Amino acid sequence: MIRVLFFGAAADRAGTREAELHVEDGVTLEEIWPLLVERHPELAPMHDTLAFAINGEYARGETGVSAGDEVAVLPPVSGG
Repeated sequence: MIRVLFFGAAADRAGTREAELHVEDGVTLEEIWPLLVERHPELAPMHDTLAFAINGEYARGETGVSAGDEVAVLPPVSGG
């Protein structure tokens, strides 16, 4: 099981700030995305603008996730 945290607009779209997913060790962020969209379809349009972090460190789609990890779904940040 992994813990997924949603921030900002991603939390607004998902309708929650936190979720749990049961996944196999080694599943990638790319493979988790369809599971998140299945639960929270409102996230789908944000796909190309979101960033992800695993256990507090930014991660790319091909990064593997293990049981007990915390995955953050981060919306784009604006400002200057």
